[in-house]
Parts: sequence; structure tokens; C-alpha cells
Amino acid sequence: MRPYLRPLSYLYDKVVEVKNSLYRRKFFTVYHAPLKVISIGNLTVGGTGKTPVTDFCIKDLEKSGKKVAVISRSYRADAGSACWVDVSHPFAARYYGDEPVLLASANPQVPVYVGPSKWRTAEFAVSHGKFDVLLVDDGFQHLRLHRDLDIVILDATEDKENYAVLPEGRARESWGALERADVIVLSKCNLAKDEDLKEIESRLPSGKEVIHLGYQVNKFRNAGTKDVNLRSEFESKKLFLVSAIARPDVFEKMMREIGDVSKKSMHFRDHHQYTLADARKIEEEFKKSHCDYLVTTEKDAVKLKTLMNDSSLMWSASLEVVELGKKGRLHEVISQALH
Repeated sequence: MRPYLRPLSYLYDKVVEVKNSLYRRKFFTVYHAPLKVISIGNLTVGGTGKTPVTDFCIKDLEKSGKKVAVISRSYRADAGSACWVDVSHPFAARYYGDEPVLLASANPQVPVYVGPSKWRTAEFAVSHGKFDVLLVDDGFQHLRLHRDLDIVILDATEDKENYAVLPEGRARESWGALERADVIVLSKCNLAKDEDLKEIESRLPSGKEVIHLGYQVNKFRNAGTKDVNLRSEFESKKLFLVSAIARPDVFEKMMREIGDVSKKSMHFRDHHQYTLADARKIEEEFKKSHCDYLVTTEKDAVKLKTLMNDSSLMWSASLEVVELGKKGRLHEVISQALH
């Protein structure tokens, strides 16, 4: 907590409230796409585990026979206008953004579109294909785009102090913004302490649909050879971790449940754009550590694999979403919104 920033957080929150109020009063034009729109967003800045949930929803919609397109923002990327994500681009992650490239790579049959403005990107997507559903990655605060279902993800492992509004905490909006959500998803429930989970549940708006999800790693994919090894191959081994994510502590915790994590593991700021020098340093430090495996996240792997001298040195941990409680409830909620 940074209480000295509280006055700035108060001002930030009031500006957001005014903006939201103006949208409610229809002072601003809202783009209504000619198809169903589902937003998967969050309250805090990064690290909630949104990308695995988005991937889960893509696959669920596809199983239901829906033609899906994904809309995302080209955050810290080079794409200056709305465009389709081409994973064959030699520096795809740098140009389009790591999360969009990861989603496009994991779902090659689903077009992913990025741009600096989500509503303009949605308009671009609609003009370039016929779809049943637009899935908006990180769309909760983007009120310029109408949505038929608002799914908001809260990280069950997040410290409650971090829900203070920026810049004091990590929240983009105050807790009351959750009243706009149709569904609240609590992620990483299997990694949270019982008391922390109960604390966050006690603060949720009454009457909201709440779905509990857990995350686990059962497989690792080699960045160079594409080989897949089971979790058992990594158990009790020495692991050298590399990541540039908002919550490296959660990644480390998951890896500690599998192997012996090196204290020399390397962390970069969230969405860091790796350089050749970074890649050389990572390879050098990994070899000096005498660890058995160099392990990174799937998001980091899409950026690092083209920079490594030997990408086969690197393995990415495949994050899987596990439904806790009633199985298939997220599918039911999405299906209801589409009818």
C-alpha cells in the first residue's frame, strides 16, 4: 500500500465515475456490433489469469458450433491500427502483442484482431468476416463497445490492499464497478488461502453469479521442438524460471509445487519486450545455474523463442483452467447470453 498516493487515487476514481456516468446517460456514442459480444475483463491491472479464461471460452464456443472472432488491444505493441493477427510474422509478439499472439497460436482456426481501440477493432473485424460471436479480451472498462455479457475476473490470490484504485493500488475502478458485471469469475482459487478466498467472496455484490476456477500445469511444451512432456518429467527437477508477467509470484508458487525453483530465476516487468541481449543473458544465467530445465510462461515463450540461440532449451508451462464447483456452469452462462 502507498497511502501517500491516496489523494491521487481519489481523483482518478472520480474521473472514472464521471466517465461511466456519462456513458450511462448516453452522452457518448456506443458501437453496437451486429452480433453477440462477450467481454472478458478484470478490475485490476493485469495478472488475474484472464488469457487462460479467454482461451477456455474460445474453445467452449467452438465446441458449440459458434464462429468466433477475438478482439484485443495492441498493448505495448507496434500495430498502430486495427488488423488481423498473423502468427507467421517474424516478430509477431512484438508487432501484435504477446497475449493476442498466444490466443491466435492456440486457436489457429479463430481470427484474432488487435488495434489501439477495441470498438474500432470490432468494427474492423465485422467488416472482414461473418461471425456469431465477438469475444473481447480485457473489455470491462471499454464502454464504447456494447456487450451482451460482461464476465469479470478477480484473482483470488490478490492482496486485498491491491484493490485500492490506481495509483495507490492496482485497481482500474473501485469495487462498486462490479455491479456492472453479469458474471464474476474467481480465478486461481486452488492457489488461494481459505481466509483470503472468504474475504474476497464477502465483498462481492449480492445476487451476482460467481464461478470458481482453479489453474494447474500438467504439461510443458518445448519452444523449439514443440515436444510435449508431462508434469512428471519435471517433478523434483531443478527449474530456472523466466517471466515478464504481472504476478510472477503465482507462477513461482505453481512451479514450486512441481520442482526446485532456482533463486537465480529472472523476472522482467509485465509485457516486457525482450531483446537479443535479454535472450543471451537468460541463456547464460540458465547454464550457470546448472538447472535441469529453463521454464517460462506461454506468453513469454511466444516472445522469446525467436530470440534464443537455441530455443529448444526453453519449455513453456501449459496453464489449464479447471472448473471448481458445478461443472459446465460457465458454458451455461455463455449459452444463455447467446439466445
